[in-house]
Amino acid sequence: MDLEITGPGQFAVDVVGVSRRQDVLAAVVERHGRSGRTVTVDAILVLEDSNPHDANAVRVEIDGALIGYLSRDNARRCRADLAAAGQPRATVRCKARIVGGFETSDGERAHFGVRLDLPPMEG
Repeated sequence: MDLEITGPGQFAVDVVGVSRRQDVLAAVVERHGRSGRTVTVDAILVLEDSNPHDANAVRVEIDGALIGYLSRDNARRCRADLAAAGQPRATVRCKARIVGGFETSDGERAHFGVRLDLPPMEG
């Protein structure tokens, strides 16, 4: 089941683990073009029960590629919210904002970060 969630436009949920996927993010930004310092794209949240580090893991994909995960707390909340909505196995589609990647004053490239536009998750 695919569930589309529209957030409040605040992009307040950070994606963790993106530091290991900078090349993937650079390719996404290149494919989608850049306007200013951010790119807004669709993201898919996939429950990853088989994750060896966290049985409650929720992976975040953009253009079919793994770009990171919800934090442990947010993954737990996301799963609880899906269960409360009667959709415990749903795959969620939401907007994601990729920030960074611009050239800094010393010629380096700033790291990419990713934030999701999701409604506040219940504690």
